[in-house]
Amino acid sequence: MAEKMKVIWLTNGLFPQVCEHLGIPVPVLGGWMYGYYAALRHYCPEIRLYIVSPYEGTESFKVELDDSVFYAYPAHTDTDSLAAWLQKINDEIKPDVVHLHGSEFIHASLFVKVCGPQKVVLSIQGLISACADYYWGGIERRELNRFRTFRDVVKNDTVRHQQLMFEKRGKAETWLIAALHNIAGRTSWDRSICWALNPGMRYFQCEEALRDSFYEQQWSLSRCNRHTIFLSQVSYPLKGFHKFLKALPLIIRQYPDVQVYIVGEDLTRKPKYRRLTYWNYLADILKDAELSSRCHFLGRLEEKDMCRQYLSAHVFVCPSIIENSSNSVCEAQLLGTPTVAANVGGMSDLITHEQSGMLYRFEETTMLAYEVCRIFADDKLACSISEGARKAASVRHDRENIALSLKKMYTDISKE
Repeated sequence: MAEKMKVIWLTNGLFPQVCEHLGIPVPVLGGWMYGYYAALRHYCPEIRLYIVSPYEGTESFKVELDDSVFYAYPAHTDTDSLAAWLQKINDEIKPDVVHLHGSEFIHASLFVKVCGPQKVVLSIQGLISACADYYWGGIERRELNRFRTFRDVVKNDTVRHQQLMFEKRGKAETWLIAALHNIAGRTSWDRSICWALNPGMRYFQCEEALRDSFYEQQWSLSRCNRHTIFLSQVSYPLKGFHKFLKALPLIIRQYPDVQVYIVGEDLTRKPKYRRLTYWNYLADILKDAELSSRCHFLGRLEEKDMCRQYLSAHVFVCPSIIENSSNSVCEAQLLGTPTVAANVGGMSDLITHEQSGMLYRFEETTMLAYEVCRIFADDKLACSISEGARKAASVRHDRENIALSLKKMYTDISKE
C-alpha cells in the first residue's frame, strides 16, 4: 500500500471531536475547516492530516482520532517554548505539505520562521491587515468617542485599542504573505492584496466546504416567516450593524410588522459600566422603542440552530464595511435564503446583483432598505434570487471538487 501524503494543518482552535474527547464545549466558529476536513476524509483518504491548534489548557498533548493526529498546545505558551515545540512536531512528522489556516496569529508566522517557508501554503481568511483600516465602521471617531465607557478605558479596550490589535496582528500577517511562495484564496479582493505584498507568489483558487446542515436543506418562501430579517455577526463596528439600524426605520415605514433576528447577546442591556463603547453607541440608537422592540438577540447558536434561522428568515442581510468572502453569505446562498449584502471586498465574487443576491454600497443605507423591501414586495424576485443563489453556491461549495482541488494543491506544492 502506498504511503499516505502527510499534511500538517495549523489552525486557530480545537476541532469538535477533540473538544468532545476532552469534554469541553465545541466551538461555533471555524465551520469551513471542519468542512474541509470532512471532504478530504471522504474523497481523499490517501491524505493523512496532522492538525496543530492552541487551546485554553495547561499541557501540550497529542491524540489520534478518525485516522488523523491532533496536537494541542496551551494558548499562552511563551514564544521560545512554542518555537521549540513546533520544530519538534515538524521533525517528528516530516510533512509533505504544511497548510496554515489563517495568518494573524503568532503560531503561523512562528512556524515559518522556525521551520522555513518550503512546502508551506497559507489560506487567506479575513485579511486582518486590510480590515484594520475599516475597523471604525465608517463612524466618525469623535462621534464614537462620545460613547466611550469607563470599562473600555480601564481595560485598555477602547475601539482604538481594538483597532491597534488588528494592526499588530496585521503586521505579522503581511510579513507572512510576503515570506511565502504559496497562497490559497477565494476572491479577486484577497488575490489583489496578496499580489501587492508579494507579486511573485503562486496563487491557488480554493473555495471552502461548509457545514453539513447547509447542504441538506432548502429555503422556501412558503415556509419562511414573512417580513423577517436575519443577521449573523454584529459584535464590532466593522460588521456594520449600526448601518443596518439606520436603514431599519425605512423598512418599518413600508412593512410595520417587520422583525429582526440577530445572532449573539444583546450587549446594550448590560449595565453601562460593563458595556463596550460600540454597544453604548448602539444603545443610543436602540433607545427608539420602535427599533428595539423589533430586534431579537438569539445568543450563541449551534450549526442546526443557525440553519433554522436562515430557513425561517425572509431575507438575510450582511451590512459589513469590509469582507473577503463571508461564510454567512455563503451559507445563506447554499440554502437559498435571499441575501442583501454590502458590495465590499470580495462580495461581488459571491453575488451577482439581482441574480444570486442584492448588492448595495455599504454607506448607502437607503439602498439597503430599498433592496430588502424589493424582496419583501416581489415573491417572484425572491424565488428567482433564491434559485440563483443555490445554483451558484452549489457549484462554489461542491465538496468533492473542493477536496480534489486541495489534493491537487498539496501535490503541486509537495513537488517543490
